[in-house]
This record gives sequence, structure tokens and C-alpha cells, in this order.
Amino acid sequence: MLTKLAAGKNLKAMESKAAYFITSDDDFIAANRAREIFEELSKDALDEMSKEVIDGASQKAEDAEEAVLQTLQAAATPPLFGGRKFVWLRNANFFGDSKILKNAGVAAALGKLAEYLKTLSADSAAVVISASPVDRRSKIFKEFAALGGAEDYQSKDPVSACVGVIEAEIKNLGVRFDPGAAETLASIVAGNPRMCAQEARKLAAYANFSGTISQRDVADMVPIFGESDFFDITNAFYSGDLDAALAVLKRYFFANKKASARPIISAIQKQNSILIQLRALMDSGEISKTQGQQPKGAIEAAGAKYAEIFKNCEEKTPYNVFSQNAWYAGAKLAPIAAGTTLKKLMDCQMQIARAFEELLSPDATDETVMRNFFVRAMA
Repeated sequence: MLTKLAAGKNLKAMESKAAYFITSDDDFIAANRAREIFEELSKDALDEMSKEVIDGASQKAEDAEEAVLQTLQAAATPPLFGGRKFVWLRNANFFGDSKILKNAGVAAALGKLAEYLKTLSADSAAVVISASPVDRRSKIFKEFAALGGAEDYQSKDPVSACVGVIEAEIKNLGVRFDPGAAETLASIVAGNPRMCAQEARKLAAYANFSGTISQRDVADMVPIFGESDFFDITNAFYSGDLDAALAVLKRYFFANKKASARPIISAIQKQNSILIQLRALMDSGEISKTQGQQPKGAIEAAGAKYAEIFKNCEEKTPYNVFSQNAWYAGAKLAPIAAGTTLKKLMDCQMQIARAFEELLSPDATDETVMRNFFVRAMA
């Protein structure tokens, strides 16, 4: 299961394929990846007439059937001046569990296209299909997924998926993100891929399309969007004000009727793991217990002392506080750790585990689980 875009994936190794079936639970992720493939494959096209993009967004079965048959015809029609033909059926929204997919005409058209793609020579054409949503149980999905160039992007963690979108977006913008900056951006926009791409482009422009974007740049430049109360919830949880935290929680679920509690609890779990480590460093005298920002170099000095322990843990992870951005850990998280106790943070970890278990109950609602979790952990 892929959890984020394969940004920078070796497309040259894929050029021998005739068909690419790109799917995701998010239409932006599917389209973004498909566009990347289509543009890379068609960059050496002999002329613009060798490239054809067909809109697959369909409101009714007749539209879907027409789009599929048009794709088939485009792939079967050689370019006027020879060479390879490049076809992209984008935004195909009829591979989901819907009446359109079950329509006899659509099913027949998709069957014809699938059979044609199985025998299509990669030397004559390349067909890219981007689809979302998809019904992975359906026979037609499995048939297209069996094609050589299939990529399915599933993600239970919207923040991780967005990080992939950001990495793909900035690849050609002349900038790079500091460790943790992409995750911060993804959290602020509540795991919305479109907003991630849009804000990444704005940040690149702010940096004059050169240099490095830091977590602080992200925090200063990216506004808190309405649906990103997700980010506010995490902050409210550690504020110590239960009534205010519950109000933020209520507003979030009111504005987002289908919101999931899982990514919020995951974000709190990750932050809590870092806070436990910071509090342990404070209790052992390695860093200051000050309620304000840590002295410059304090986190780095502690990291150097324990470098041997974490020498094989270079990847950014909440289980290694020294893999985090030092400024963010010292300025934003350390004051939170200073305002609580190690026991309270450890008790919070137990409540997090309980909340995850409660989400498995068929009778539980996400909002109720979150509310009960807040009351238990913040009491």
C-alpha cells in the first residue's frame, strides 16, 4: 500500500509500458501523479497533435461511456506525422461503487478499452488513466489494476499523503523544505492535497524560488484555514483549558460532518511522544525547565550528548526528539513540556491507546470518542 506520491519516481524505466492506471482515494493525488507521468512521457512528442487529453469527469452513464470510447479511439488513431501517441483520460470518476460503473454500456466500453490496452504496443502509444474514487473490489478495477503501469495511492493518514504532494510540487520550483516543514504545512491545511500544493507554490514564491523553507516560514506564512481546526485542536488539547478545547472540538466536527478522529489522535500521539522525551530531558537536568523558549543551542547540545544512542535513527520520527527541528522543539514544544509532568504525559499515552480502541466500536462516533478522550486526559 502506497501512502504518498512517488515523487521523482524513475519514469524512464516506465517508458516501455503502454498503459498507466493511476488511482487514489483523493482525486487531486491521482491527477497530480498522472500529470507527472503524462508530461514526462510526452515531452519528446513530435507535435502537439500526438497528445490528447480527455476529460473523464461524468455526471451520467452516457458521459462516461463517451469518454471511454473516445479514449479508445484516440489510442487507436496514429499521429498524422508518425511517432508515438500519448493519451490521458483524466478525472475518471466512474470507477467507484456507483450506478455509472454498473451501467451495461459503461461496463462494455471499459471492457473493450481494457482488452485493447492489454495488446497495445508501447512503441505506438501510451495511455494514462487517472481515476478517483475507485471501488477496489470491482472486477473492472482489478482488470485495469493488472495493467503493467498501475499505481494505487491509498492513505489512512492524510498528512502523510500531503507530504508526498508537497515533495512532488516543489521538485521543480527551486526550493527545498527543512525536515518537518512539509509535515507542518500538511497539518495546518488539515491534510487537504489541493491546499498543500497551492501553499507550497506560495512559499516557493515567497522564497524567490531558491533556498530552504523552514518550519517557522510555514507557521508565519500559511494561514489557518477553516477546516484546519485540526491544527487548533492539537494546540487546544495542551492548553489546559478543557472548556475551550471542547469548544474547538465541537466547532471542528460541526464544520466537517464526515471528519475522522483518527488523524487528530495520531497527531496528538506523535506530539505527546516528543513531549515525553523533552520532559525527561528536563527532569534529568539536560535542558531547562523554563516555561519559555529554550536557550540557543540547548536542544542541539543534548542531541550531541546522546548521538551515539540515536546513531542509526537518522529518519525524522516522533520517537527521537533530536530528529525534530531544534528551533521548533525548543521554542514551541519545550514550554508545553515544562508546564506538565512526566506522569501526566505518560497517562495521556494510555488514554490515546484507549481512544484508538474505542474507534473500533461500531457504535462509537468519532466526535464522542474525541470528547471522552479530551475529558479523561485533560481532567
